[in-house]
Amino acid sequence: MTSSSFHSAPVFAEALETHWRDYRTSKDFAFFVEFAVSLNSLSEYLKQCQMPGLMRLAEELEHIALALFGDAAQHPLLAEQRDNIEGKLAHLLDELRHHKETTTPGHRQSDAPGSDCQKRSRGVLIVATDDHPSLEAMCGQLRFFGFLPAVTSWSELTTAEQAPLAILCLPEQPGAWPEATVTAIASLRTHFPSSHIYCLEVPVELENIIRLQRAGVDTCIPATSGYTDILPLLLNLVRDNEQEADRVLIVEDSQVATAVARRALAQHGINSLSIADPRHLLDVVAQYRPDAILMDMYMPFCSGVEATAALRQVAAYQSLPVIYLSGETDIAQQVEALRLGGDQFLTKPFNPVVLAAVVKTKIARYREMRQSSQHDGLTGLLNHTTSKMRISQRVAEASPGDRFVVAMLDIDRFKRINDTYGHPTGDQVIRDLAWLLRGRLRSSDLIGRYGGEEFIVALSDIDLACAITQLERIREDFAVLPHAHNSAGGAIYASFSCGVAALADYPDASALIAAADMALLQAKRSGRNRVVAAAIAASCSIVRAEVEEAAGSAL
Repeated sequence: MTSSSFHSAPVFAEALETHWRDYRTSKDFAFFVEFAVSLNSLSEYLKQCQMPGLMRLAEELEHIALALFGDAAQHPLLAEQRDNIEGKLAHLLDELRHHKETTTPGHRQSDAPGSDCQKRSRGVLIVATDDHPSLEAMCGQLRFFGFLPAVTSWSELTTAEQAPLAILCLPEQPGAWPEATVTAIASLRTHFPSSHIYCLEVPVELENIIRLQRAGVDTCIPATSGYTDILPLLLNLVRDNEQEADRVLIVEDSQVATAVARRALAQHGINSLSIADPRHLLDVVAQYRPDAILMDMYMPFCSGVEATAALRQVAAYQSLPVIYLSGETDIAQQVEALRLGGDQFLTKPFNPVVLAAVVKTKIARYREMRQSSQHDGLTGLLNHTTSKMRISQRVAEASPGDRFVVAMLDIDRFKRINDTYGHPTGDQVIRDLAWLLRGRLRSSDLIGRYGGEEFIVALSDIDLACAITQLERIREDFAVLPHAHNSAGGAIYASFSCGVAALADYPDASALIAAADMALLQAKRSGRNRVVAAAIAASCSIVRAEVEEAAGSAL
């Protein structure tokens, strides 16, 4: 198995320049192929790191290169074509080499600093009039979640050298995006190619959205959405290392085809494992857990179609993407192969850029499907079943002496919030706690919505005392976090209670979760808005049913 990962922007810049220089010197089409593949890899990298401006520059050059990629007879390129590429390449290289990302201390902890994707500024530039009704509240919430807002007006746009993480554009008049404003946004995009640009209060009209997109806007937020909807989008920009590396299993008896496929995948940061004998397919899939399979159509023991049909007999693999690789050009045979369980058909010899694009697209859709089944729709956190399963897996994989803590959190008097302010406000309070947990905990920590207003958190490599200290800070911050609602005053406040237990004191995941749950009940009984350790709650003889009966809906 290969293990490849994306590097930094300067590394890509060096590779691009090297491949282009090799092509200019030798006029060998093979070097142009390397150049085009590197551009494709760079575009994927910039997309992963959520650098839309730089991604646009890379994609513009990539499209030019790919148009000249398929036919070796077009090479060496004409002088006009070379000059066009070199001009755009020089601009891209200059942006990549001068792209400096600084880490602003925030509340979220990083797991493994080192890549560009992990060194994201938390600066947010807000373009708005000074009297915009949402401006003050928006700045307050952004600061609360660890961002650093700065405000500028449409008439005096900033020319700061440091690129912000994001630019939030609020219209001068509600729902109005005149041509002068669109031109100003285009100027912002040129000046800050790596920043993510959001426009708020955008009417849901195709013409408006397309005008803003053409100016360089990445996301249009409709006028019907509140300003708080921007928070989860910004938090997504600074989330680190939460996505596992893509894994592809190659079932192919040709060593040459395997080598070409693995190289193409590795250049795009995709890990791969290859087997030549399909009889090992089910065992290897169970162990390797791939996100997609590249399947040769014709192998010594059985055909790829037969192997795929057998794979589909296992319920867990019925949606696993299977991409056929074959020299088969008969359309009828290709259609039949797809009908019998395949998802895509690539003819050998395959284009490495197309192969990587197909694989990444299939994996993205497969993961989106898994995401929807494993995550809570309101908060985006893991759901109840997936949370328990992931904790059980981590406990099962833990070595003796490993530090692992589970916490159960419950919003205090939540029924009263719903009854007084309505369920939409209650949902907002739940989302606010979810966003706060995501913003303050590490990427390696597990966060789930256990049910209703209850959350579960699993912290790795931390002792009980440190976990309690961290959760106490989150509890204190949540108690002073304003939750927006439509009643007079515009904001309400809530608190949560928390129970904590450490793996060292319990034999398995079920006992660990139960202990944290009992500690949560003790926190409720002790007055709410506090964190209680299971070691304290263990001496309490009250079982959950008795506590629930006594406390009733007041919990």
